[in-house]
Amino acid sequence: MYKVMLVDDEVIIREGLKTRIDWATHGFEWAGDYANGLEAQAAIVADPPDLIISDICMPFVDGLELAEFVHDHYPDIKMILLTGFDEFEYARRAIRLKVSDFILKPITAKEIRTLLQQIKLEMDDQRQLHNNIDLLHDQWSQSLPLLKERFWDKVLTTGVDHEEWEQHRIQFALPPLASPYYMAVIEPDIDHTIEYATSPSLQHVLQLDQQLSSVLPTILPATFVFASCIYSSRCVYLFASTAVDQESASTMSAQIEAVFQQLYALDHPDITISFTTGVGTGCSDLLDIPQQYQQAIQALDYRFLLGTGTLLSFSDIQPSVLSSTSFTDWEKDIVAQLSNNHLLEAQRASQHMAQQMILQRTTPTECRSQFRQVATRIQDWLSHLGLESVWNDWIQQSQWLTAPTLEQMLQQWNDALYATFTLLNEQTQIHSQQHIQKAIYYIEQHYAEAHLSLQEICSHVLMSTSSFSQAFKQHTELTYVEYLTRVRMDKAKELLRLTEYKFYQIAEKVGYTDPNYFSSSFKKHTGTTPKQYREQHRQVKELSP
Repeated sequence: MYKVMLVDDEVIIREGLKTRIDWATHGFEWAGDYANGLEAQAAIVADPPDLIISDICMPFVDGLELAEFVHDHYPDIKMILLTGFDEFEYARRAIRLKVSDFILKPITAKEIRTLLQQIKLEMDDQRQLHNNIDLLHDQWSQSLPLLKERFWDKVLTTGVDHEEWEQHRIQFALPPLASPYYMAVIEPDIDHTIEYATSPSLQHVLQLDQQLSSVLPTILPATFVFASCIYSSRCVYLFASTAVDQESASTMSAQIEAVFQQLYALDHPDITISFTTGVGTGCSDLLDIPQQYQQAIQALDYRFLLGTGTLLSFSDIQPSVLSSTSFTDWEKDIVAQLSNNHLLEAQRASQHMAQQMILQRTTPTECRSQFRQVATRIQDWLSHLGLESVWNDWIQQSQWLTAPTLEQMLQQWNDALYATFTLLNEQTQIHSQQHIQKAIYYIEQHYAEAHLSLQEICSHVLMSTSSFSQAFKQHTELTYVEYLTRVRMDKAKELLRLTEYKFYQIAEKVGYTDPNYFSSSFKKHTGTTPKQYREQHRQVKELSP
């Protein structure tokens, strides 16, 4: 629906057009009618219509003056002028003001309807044209970042020559470049206050790129320029000279590295995000940029070993693979120390392994792989003990393997060793208590057997004699023999108090084949002979009411 406004000083004309035309049928909605151009101007400012039908001769502000106002301030509004005077000057001014039509009064309702249909078609065509232009502009604006991203993808993966760079330079607002070229890949350091954060957010990457792009021009030598992009969630900077063969690649590398070292040393106030930089060795041909990009990525990956918040150069890293013999030794040492209940030694062995990885520039992938192998070996050892659940929950979580630095991974590793060591001791203590309770029950059921031995108890609870003796003493504060003797003596005292069995019969019922040995043991345990004990308790019983 288009909004239509009527302006005429004759009320009868306004009312006639307003009531005799079915405006909605013709695609219009009524926006109001006004007696002169002055009133109409105020209404237009408040709510601009799409079409104005106006008389020319009106008080205050006539139709031509209103048309001029609309032409100057609202050029998209269409306007039809009605007049009772066939004067050329009116027509000439209407044409100059780009009035859609100039109609002589009187005019019939039928002529108005025809005119409205014609105007609506024109307005539909104009609206569609505007929409198409807006759509094309939006599509271009939306496509430009993607086109630029694809161009950079080609620069960094397959390479472009100098001619192709120049062809796209203006389109993507890129600087002119001259040899040599130098690549830097920069990534914000991870915010470790965010749980499970494994990579910087895109917001941090964009913010860092904005900060660096504003600071670098202030400290970069005047003979250097740079182009930058965000690629694979990293800030990529391509540095170049402003004149052909002005600098050698090695000289330029030294100067650019000095710029970044200056950034790190000055702790620039405009750069609020900690970052790590990986740089290549430099090249003299744009087509070699993909190789330089890979060098910078590999250098950046070595922050895992060498730490974050610094400059890492490809020329300073020399990866080597640790020998399988030394790695096996580390595996054995860590597991052996842990199995011998030596937590600190196991952690020291882990630290030593990490230090060797740094010294030998082991690749980050190999570092993680080796720690995973040690973790698997610990898991196998715990499985043999039936305690694999102690370690499984941790090893199955990949968080420790995605730690950004070896130091942080080692910290999580040592925390896991400590937690495992603690849980292992707790589990061992629980199992040990269960075995001891089982042994105590067995003793209380079989104390009367004269040949009940430590070996028989250990066989029953499936423990070695040394482990059982140590655990039994910790649990009862008595040795096995002391505990068995106390059980037998307590039962003997009960029989002496409550029965009239002979002493040799009581000795036999509590596991003694030699009555004399029973008597001496009883006296040693209670301070009295069996006979004295019975008589003492018999007297007490007689004295009781």
